[in-house]
Amino acid sequence: GRITLINSVLSALPIYLLSFFRIPKKVVQKIVSIQRNFLWGSHQEASKIPWVKWDKVCLPKNKGGLGIKDLSLFNAALLGKWGWQLANNQDQPWSRILISKYG
Repeated sequence: GRITLINSVLSALPIYLLSFFRIPKKVVQKIVSIQRNFLWGSHQEASKIPWVKWDKVCLPKNKGGLGIKDLSLFNAALLGKWGWQLANNQDQPWSRILISKYG
């Protein structure tokens, strides 16, 4: 229920921006805060006790976690993907434009 919603909505919303820009730490902290509060059922009137560390929650399911993406690592991976595409497809028009503009 909640894990599926976090993965399909709260983690998916910023993917477009994450793929082009390095996300500020404050934004990551705010998104993670929303995810945590939703997962544990917390709200402004009453907070709940998180029984599992967030680092453990972000582990893949096959390693004992819940499979929620770590947004900082995901952001770095998406940016790295563009770097890889740029390095391996230098004959593409978009690649030539970026190389001529930024070196």
